Amino acid sequence: MNGFKNAIELLQPKLRQTFERLSPTDIDAINEIRLRLGKHISVSTTSGNRFITEAGELTDDCTFSLITESSDIEYTFKNAFSYSLHSYSKELSMGYITVGSGNRVGICGTAVTDASDFRSVETIKYVSSINIRIAREKRGYAEKLFNSCMSLKPAGILIIGAPATGKTTLLRDTARLLGEQYRVSLIDEQNEISATHRGSSQNDIGELTDVFVGYPKHIGISTAVRVMSPDVIVVDEIGSDEELKALEFAFHSGVTLITAVHSESFEEAKEKRVVKALLSESAFQYAAVLKKDYEYEIISVD
Repeated sequence: MNGFKNAIELLQPKLRQTFERLSPTDIDAINEIRLRLGKHISVSTTSGNRFITEAGELTDDCTFSLITESSDIEYTFKNAFSYSLHSYSKELSMGYITVGSGNRVGICGTAVTDASDFRSVETIKYVSSINIRIAREKRGYAEKLFNSCMSLKPAGILIIGAPATGKTTLLRDTARLLGEQYRVSLIDEQNEISATHRGSSQNDIGELTDVFVGYPKHIGISTAVRVMSPDVIVVDEIGSDEELKALEFAFHSGVTLITAVHSESFEEAKEKRVVKALLSESAFQYAAVLKKDYEYEIISVD
């Protein structure tokens, strides 16, 4: 509930009041709130995309749903960046910022590129879309995975799922459970897992967990191995060559890997080059394949 509350606090008061009228069941189902200039306000839920009416009801028919006005975009955009855009130039160039409760606000608009390198985005202007992704701290979510695969010692785990199926939520709770017994290094590039504010994690990620916030994943992984001697490294959304090299370095240094990848199934995931390489080295013993409604299937990959 805190994630949802913090998310709607970014909205204009009138729009915020509309979201407050939603039923508890609808609130629990919402993963994202999306504002698109001149288009109907939508939410991403566990059952798909829906729209919201002024009465505070979710509907599949956008006919009577609310439309995003320019003032909605401007208010939410400035609120997310604490009315101090110059202080968040890095976040603006990346197109997102992490706010209260670990929620991530993504922005879409017209890119202003570096004059010397058009491939490098300096900032964004004329914001046209905003996506507020709600972080949910779901304690107990990883207990089935922990009890089935790691009751005696940590095991290499690959978490597989489509966007908004709960990969980050499962990683967070896995870090919490492992971090009560083992030295865990959490590589939290986007600050979605720990929701760290001024050095203090706002989410429960375990007593023995050290957090590397804002580090590019490959640098965070390598640094963690060298300076924190972790038993386990937890990192989200792997995919690049640099990340593969860093993960291989950690694995061959005796560190257990727990990570996630975007895929619909294990069969699809194992064809990704980074995953295929790590599987060939036996870096993972199990895969957790996420389904709808925060359910997942555990597969042995040995």
